[in-house]
Amino acid sequence: MDHWNHHDLTAETVRYWMQDANYQPELDLIAVSGDRKFAAFCDCQIKPQKNARSGTKDGWIELLGTRRDFRKMGLGKAMLLAGLHSLKAAGANTAKLSVDADSLTGATKLYKSVGFRPMETWIEWAKTV
Repeated sequence: MDHWNHHDLTAETVRYWMQDANYQPELDLIAVSGDRKFAAFCDCQIKPQKNARSGTKDGWIELLGTRRDFRKMGLGKAMLLAGLHSLKAAGANTAKLSVDADSLTGATKLYKSVGFRPMETWIEWAKTV
């Protein structure tokens, strides 16, 4: 929809992810409006095995999103900052994420505004056959 390779999430997919041994529910952040509508979310993760192999303390902003009706209110930034705080409280000293550099949502501008910087760029090509 708003970014390359968009896939709608289903409740079934999320339930599957929640069964992972490393799943930390305290790192799932959800914003609900005053009239009880789902507004935004930030899914953060720490990957202990990967960190042990690399000798790092990385945390990941895996997913961040704001529903269209709630955009341009600062919710995305608030959720991102809350996610960073949660990762730090959980022991991470570096936060990482991946982003579609051509995102129509202005994601790269948001990430830069809170201090993220590009580390690596890659291009993925596909062709329907």
